[in-house]
Amino acid sequence: MEKEIAINTILGAHDFFLQQSAGYKSWGKVEVLQIAIRIEGNAYIINNENSDFSNLNKDDFQSNLLSENWIGSIFLKRKNINYILITKQEFATQIKEEIPPILDDQAQLLGVTIRVAKDNNGIVKAIKNRFAAVQQNGKSICIGNTLEDAYVAAQLLEKTSKAFIEAKFLGGAKSINKIEAWVMQQFYQFKYSKEALKNK
Repeated sequence: MEKEIAINTILGAHDFFLQQSAGYKSWGKVEVLQIAIRIEGNAYIINNENSDFSNLNKDDFQSNLLSENWIGSIFLKRKNINYILITKQEFATQIKEEIPPILDDQAQLLGVTIRVAKDNNGIVKAIKNRFAAVQQNGKSICIGNTLEDAYVAAQLLEKTSKAFIEAKFLGGAKSINKIEAWVMQQFYQFKYSKEALKNK
């Protein structure tokens, strides 16, 4: 993607999230702090960490090479990923342990489990074969081929986290067999990739 198009995508993202969030209100609050988008030239663009997401301007962005840091490492290792969201979420923020596969859509869209990373360096490992991971600093990382995919991953992470926390009060959630969860994810990814090719 061209740098200018990526910047305009992020500038318009606040309105997109407001529109999309209406359908997810019962799942918990998801706040997107930063968006990183893969751009041409083996690089990515991201809005500055402390910028006001509802009032961004073209000075609130920085470009980095993919080889420079952990965000770039995710893009390097995941060729089909073009968007990374850094979020702060109502329920995901409370997660301190790996979440087993407790929901069908979690297993299909996010991966077999949801891992917790100690720091930025650990997030690259935590998100391997996954589409969302939680950090111990209270932030979460959600990824996708499109902005919508990454945002759905963030919302599903929140839904799963809420279910996991609430189930603990009732004695714990019953897990799906990990092999079955893996098969569910592989089937979904295969089906999704075929549909994406069809719609090109």
